[in-house]
Amino acid sequence: MNPAVIERATVRALMSLPGPVLERLAAGLETHSRPHLDSRLRFLLALSGAKPTLDSGTVEQARQIYRSTLALLDMAPVSLPVVVDHQVSMEDGSQILVRRYRPADAPLVSPAIMFFHGGGFTIGGVEEYDRLCRYIAKRTNAVVLSVDYRLAPEHPAPAGMDDALEAWRWLLNNTAQLGLDPNRLAVMGDSAGGCMSAVVSQQAKLAGLALPALQVLIYPTTDAALAHPSVQTLGQGFGLDIPLLTWFRGHFVQDPAVIEDCRVSPLRNPDLTGLPEAIVITATDPLRDEGLEYAQKLREAGNTVTSLDYPELIHGFISMGGVVPAARKAINDICVETKRRL
Repeated sequence: MNPAVIERATVRALMSLPGPVLERLAAGLETHSRPHLDSRLRFLLALSGAKPTLDSGTVEQARQIYRSTLALLDMAPVSLPVVVDHQVSMEDGSQILVRRYRPADAPLVSPAIMFFHGGGFTIGGVEEYDRLCRYIAKRTNAVVLSVDYRLAPEHPAPAGMDDALEAWRWLLNNTAQLGLDPNRLAVMGDSAGGCMSAVVSQQAKLAGLALPALQVLIYPTTDAALAHPSVQTLGQGFGLDIPLLTWFRGHFVQDPAVIEDCRVSPLRNPDLTGLPEAIVITATDPLRDEGLEYAQKLREAGNTVTSLDYPELIHGFISMGGVVPAARKAINDICVETKRRL
């Protein structure tokens, strides 16, 4: 039998044990105190100590580990009637993939969510996030368009951000053809993708493009300096450790000067007025403080912001709904809030 199938079955069997049992198992394995976390997450984190970290090998090895991890933890794929790949041309003549998901009950002229995946701007892609995007489409009854932007280190900052804005421009130019309501278009993303969603919202304004109706920022990175206090206080033992954060940044930020660029650090934009309504999601996460600060600065600039906080969850929970019920509930919450505001 395929080892990956065996591992998936084993993990899911273990994760079905009662919470108190998993708490006792985790307590016997973990090397960090995490009593406030969901018991299943505590157990997963304890188990992960025996596996190679993403930054322990090559970038290609990290991409494979990430692909396998998401397949292990994510929800089962939802069947949808329309899943179509589009090739979107960039200004330099290259093309990126945008995968479109349309749920069965979407209205004839549908709201849409442009989704940007996480992975430190270095790993992840449309394939890895296929299950999640199917689920979001089903739960929100909106068309989801998942963007396969270029990754570092092959394409360092701000290449991926430029791709994101071009994908947004393509969406605006094709709403009629795709059966979408131009007044009900959102951006959404987790981690690096949360950053991209914030950047698209800002850059669309600067470029004179129609803005998203909503931005959904799931534990976003908003400042590439990695200097906020939570990087230190939560940067060990919660799944996204400081060595991995700096590994990602080293690949993405190859010129330190771009840290000041608001396409890379949207928190540094001095003008945050007139931006789309935002839903900002935080967790027990080294990126927590910069997400909270960005939400506060959006409010201070007169924008509408809804905050969803999940201290019992960690960075990456959006892809753990297959084995962590608390993560799946949070995903459902995000979908409900998105559908309500879009």
